[in-house]
Amino acid sequence: MVKGFMARRLAVFLLCIFVLGAFWPARVAAQPAIGAQSGILVDAQTGQVLWEKNPHQKRSIASTTKIMTAALVLERAQFTDIVTTSQEAADVGEAELYLSPGEQRTVEELLYGLLLRSANDAAMALAEHVGGSVEHFVELMNKKTELIGARNTNFTDPHGLTDGDHYSTAYDLSLIARYALLDPGFAKIVSTEHRTIPWPDNQYPRELENHNKLLKRYPYADGVKTGYTRKAGYCLVASATKDRAKLLSVVLGSLTSEACYTDSERLLDYGFMNFRRERVVQRGKVYKAVNLPVWEGEKLNLIAISDLFIQVKQNPRTLENEVSFEEPKVLPIFKGQKFGEVIVTQDGQELGRVDLVAQKDIHKPAWWQRVIIFVRSFLGKLGR
Repeated sequence: MVKGFMARRLAVFLLCIFVLGAFWPARVAAQPAIGAQSGILVDAQTGQVLWEKNPHQKRSIASTTKIMTAALVLERAQFTDIVTTSQEAADVGEAELYLSPGEQRTVEELLYGLLLRSANDAAMALAEHVGGSVEHFVELMNKKTELIGARNTNFTDPHGLTDGDHYSTAYDLSLIARYALLDPGFAKIVSTEHRTIPWPDNQYPRELENHNKLLKRYPYADGVKTGYTRKAGYCLVASATKDRAKLLSVVLGSLTSEACYTDSERLLDYGFMNFRRERVVQRGKVYKAVNLPVWEGEKLNLIAISDLFIQVKQNPRTLENEVSFEEPKVLPIFKGQKFGEVIVTQDGQELGRVDLVAQKDIHKPAWWQRVIIFVRSFLGKLGR
């Protein structure tokens, strides 16, 4: 059941990448300038790129690593699973929950610690629980990045403290974050500002405050993860939802925490102010009716196989649908058989495309229908 859901989720995600991921960002006036070394702004639902700066530059990514850690844990474990803390996990240091060796916590509690407090001991404990060992878990992380198309990414640990051969790009992180956000549990956790979890043998419970200050300072913010090391600089993967639009920004290599937040706000503001999300192709709508010369009077209706929602520029000069199709040469034709595409362009720039398929089955005419077709054709020639 879980594997089937994972497969469907991955298939939908990869389809969005194929349809929209290859297109260049739209060009509009007043594009934002950021001080970070690299960054990107995308539609969180489709992956359509709205703005970018050095999007494929490989960089240290610090604790934004934990987005993939959490996504993998959510696929392979249940919230209620009990995790026992090892000595290695307890000793990892830096940001932590101060887990004690042998302490048992649920997967859900550790995920809140991982994504709110950015706890490295939680990352290690979860990795050991899911992968059997940290090394095997990291192998699973790297396999997953390949599956979702993040091909300029390499993980060497589940927390991001290692700066050596541990890297990603702004574009790849947008893919990873979008994939993680497909899980409702992940989306709920990263939008949470505060959480309390037990602290055995301590007078008080653990109070977890989300390190992502954008949740308090930006009105539409609803995720996802901060990061910092000296080599990586300040990093932030941020999501925000306004009306029907959900945007995702990635900022890597800012000099200060404040600059990182300011750059993220600037990108999100740019997206919400300059674009609007619209359905530009409607599932089931007939985009082309093709006459069948082999069967006079019969038409092949080509319909869109799916909806296409994209971010379109405010006050666009042109938004056009172009139909590309192949003439049917033989019968029968089967419902759902592909014959073309509808291609959406704006100001001459391709924004997306959807397959056009046959609306219904069309079979070869019966012998008596062929006789009628022949007679009609013969009489038509005589009348010329």
